Amino acid sequence: MVTIRGNFRLSLFLRTGMVALAYYAGAKIGLAYAVVGGAVSLVWPSSGIALVALLAMGFAVAPGIAIGSFLANLSGGVPAGAAALIGIGSMIGALTAALLLKRAARFQITLDRIRDVLAFIGLAAVVSTAVSALFGVTALRGAGLVPPAEYGAAFLKWWLGDMMGVLVVAPPLFSFLAYSNPVRSARQTVEACGLAIATLWVSHLIFGAPQLAGHGYYPAALAVFPFAIWAALRFDHLGINTTTLVVSVVAIWGTTHGTGPFAAESAVDSLVRWCTFANVLAITGLLLVAARAQEKRAHRLLQASHIELERRVEERTEDLQKTNNELKEEMAQRRLLEEELIRIGDQQQKLIGRELHDGLGQHLTSLGLYCAAMNQKLHAQGHPASADAATIVELVKQASSMTRRIAHGLDPVAMEHGGLVAALKGLAETARTLNGVDCTLRIAPDVDLVDPLMQINLYRAAQEAVSNALKYSHGSSIWIDLQQADGLQTLSISDDGAGVDQEDMERASGLGLHNLRHRASLLGGSCAVTRNGMGGTTVAISYPQPEGPAHAREIR
Repeated sequence: MVTIRGNFRLSLFLRTGMVALAYYAGAKIGLAYAVVGGAVSLVWPSSGIALVALLAMGFAVAPGIAIGSFLANLSGGVPAGAAALIGIGSMIGALTAALLLKRAARFQITLDRIRDVLAFIGLAAVVSTAVSALFGVTALRGAGLVPPAEYGAAFLKWWLGDMMGVLVVAPPLFSFLAYSNPVRSARQTVEACGLAIATLWVSHLIFGAPQLAGHGYYPAALAVFPFAIWAALRFDHLGINTTTLVVSVVAIWGTTHGTGPFAAESAVDSLVRWCTFANVLAITGLLLVAARAQEKRAHRLLQASHIELERRVEERTEDLQKTNNELKEEMAQRRLLEEELIRIGDQQQKLIGRELHDGLGQHLTSLGLYCAAMNQKLHAQGHPASADAATIVELVKQASSMTRRIAHGLDPVAMEHGGLVAALKGLAETARTLNGVDCTLRIAPDVDLVDPLMQINLYRAAQEAVSNALKYSHGSSIWIDLQQADGLQTLSISDDGAGVDQEDMERASGLGLHNLRHRASLLGGSCAVTRNGMGGTTVAISYPQPEGPAHAREIR
């Protein structure tokens, strides 16, 4: 513990000594341009050095500021008491700036936010420098180095000098601490060299021109602003802060040598003009680069949001695709189940039909033969009941014929041998012979009838529609059409009967209509029931099929 504490004290002592030395060096440069009392200078880099030292190393190194200021002013001929008070004021001013920036403004030395730049200008460059200027000028006044009449002017000049040090010197130091080299390619290296050469050349032309001295050609200094903008937009903080420092150095060199637009008869007036220009240039550069940094940050956030949105959209798309695939698989399984149920139901119908044909039909046939034989015996005997026996024989024949037709409807044997066409022929024939209705079948030659399940669904749908027509239409004719057009095949059953209103059909929910719609859905199509031009009803089931020529044929 003792060793750690000793190391800490040694480190603090060394850092405080480094701050004192840096402040002393900057102060000696500033005192070379002293304009009032041997201690008031419009060039004061030490104020920027002090602020950066406190923000980078901590408040513990603040005594180094007072020590450096005291030694520099003492070496410049300022009395010891005044030099000590000036040193204390310099320390208090720097501490004021650092405390206000860190505690009140949550300042970041990166200066990449406009609010940080405004806080830096207002709190560090304006408020805190006024504190140190007040201490310093008051100390000089007490030492008799500043006459009472010049107290206000001395205060303003001290204030401007410290402000210049904060605005011009502190930002480049912040940049070296917070940013890496912005030049990352050979092309940028060439551009940076070109910018440096052009800035030095233009600055020398402006501030080293004797013909501009004493004439007030202040707008000539504006020629350096395009290069400052170039540095801010292309090389960020390090570029603009270095450019501002270089321009300031060249400008003060020219102004102190009596050249450039800020040179005047009075050296004090010359430095005041130069100091004002340097502060304006520094503030402009800081605000421009901060705005540029905020724009880049907003662009990065927008780009990150865009990438995140794309990622979420991709994830959502994958989820939807997965759900869609699962739904398709479920639909396929359901379709297979429905097909299996239809197949089983059709097998059951065929089984019932065969039972009717082979069981009940055979019994009825046997009963008919027995009744016929009994009728012959009664007739040979001249029995009066022979007439009744003949009636019974006829009724049994009708029952047998009806049973066979029902059995054929349940088990269309013709479909097993001749397919859907033969089965529909049998359906039309049954409608004609059993019900006395003219039933016409028309099938286009290009209709695809390969799929057995499709044939079963179409036949059962035709059965249902013909049965409904026979029950409700009370017409004299029925047409069964199987056509193909525009990529669709259509099975339609039409009659010339009474017809059904469209509103009644839309409200209808009977089992027959539900069965027809279900059959259409199994075919991937739709079912429509409408009133036709003959006043009757047309039931049309449309489903997708390959295109082909449509040449209808009529089968009666």
